[in-house]
Amino acid sequence: MKKQSIISPQQQPINWLLIRLGAGRLWGNGWASTSLAVLLVGIMLGGCGSDNRQAARIPDFPKPDDSSRVEGALRALTRAINASSPASAYAKRAVVLLALGRVNDALADINEAIERNNNAGVYYLTRAKVLRELQKPANALDDAQRAEILGVNTPELYTLQGDLLQQQSQYDKARLYIAKALQMAPYDGEAYFFNGLMAAKQGDTAQALALYQQSLRLKPRYLETYNQLASIYRTLGNLDAALTYSGQAIRYFPNNARLQYGRGLIYHTANRPDSALACYLQTIRLQPAYYQAYFQVGLINQKYRNHYAALANYQKVQQLRPQFPRIDTYIGYCHEQMGQYEQAVAAYTKATRQNPADRQAAAGLWRSQRRQYAGSYNPLFLPNSPTEPVTVEQKRTELDTSRVRISTIQPKARVSVSESDSLRRAVKPIGQN
Repeated sequence: MKKQSIISPQQQPINWLLIRLGAGRLWGNGWASTSLAVLLVGIMLGGCGSDNRQAARIPDFPKPDDSSRVEGALRALTRAINASSPASAYAKRAVVLLALGRVNDALADINEAIERNNNAGVYYLTRAKVLRELQKPANALDDAQRAEILGVNTPELYTLQGDLLQQQSQYDKARLYIAKALQMAPYDGEAYFFNGLMAAKQGDTAQALALYQQSLRLKPRYLETYNQLASIYRTLGNLDAALTYSGQAIRYFPNNARLQYGRGLIYHTANRPDSALACYLQTIRLQPAYYQAYFQVGLINQKYRNHYAALANYQKVQQLRPQFPRIDTYIGYCHEQMGQYEQAVAAYTKATRQNPADRQAAAGLWRSQRRQYAGSYNPLFLPNSPTEPVTVEQKRTELDTSRVRISTIQPKARVSVSESDSLRRAVKPIGQN
């Protein structure tokens, strides 16, 4: 009786290949037969994987400047999340969203990824970068340190920690992390940038410029380096160099609102208000919520006494950023110059309540109240003193010179010189010989 085989039909091809593999060795077919057999086994074993494993294959995110690929990656990641909601899909989508500048959406995704898997150090690294963009360096540093504890050992992590520490003025610790990053990656342009940033904050401008230049050579498309170089040269008064670096940055990033705003500041410093105004307006077109640009547009219009346009821009700043320093003072000044004294008083009053030391607001409040009550109060313009009608007796009359005796002023003494001595002078009272 023939013995029945227990090998399933799916395993029979694999068994045959294994037999061939052994036969190949016995027959002396050599390395070619063995490699071919191993390759075919790998292909067949890979084809036996489940559909769930295929669904978990999430594409890596492309570069942000390729919009079509970015949108395709986002759609693929969203499909993976809708299908099985793996933590890795949320984490990868958070990285793509962060690269696109959608920081709040990125934070929501990375929080979801950490909730599903709280032992992945790279997830905490991603959240630390998101929190840095949200101007929360303390929280970001906590996540970065957690990522280090969980085994993340990359130059990116140490550079990030150095940046977060220097933001909190912990320069000694920051240098240690930056040095560690440079030890692992000597050509990391971002690490040189943060070293330059620390040097600039501590007043070593020459060292900062040298480090920024090195950063630019290693990483020519790093936006922050151009911003810092343009800012330093603008502060030093070298406006040509500042415009050069600003122009290079805009060539790489033509749709970056912050670069346009920085270029406007350079033109403003160079007393070229028309060019500055064009840059500020371009900033607003690129990013309508850029409140600093509205403020600068308001200043330029105020300089040319276009108070109506200046007021509109100041009010936009107040709408976008209610706590903008002294914005009520600027609004009150525009109302005052347009003769709208009631609105000016209201704005100046609000400004003085928020900042009692604001002398310009206090002076503007006094002027506006004085002009507001000029038509209905006494000549002293005191708000609480009602005016009184002027009587006939109080009217000024003309002086009748025929009824007034005018006495001429007489000298009190007379100087005479004696005939005997021309050098002697005698002062005699009037009336004596």
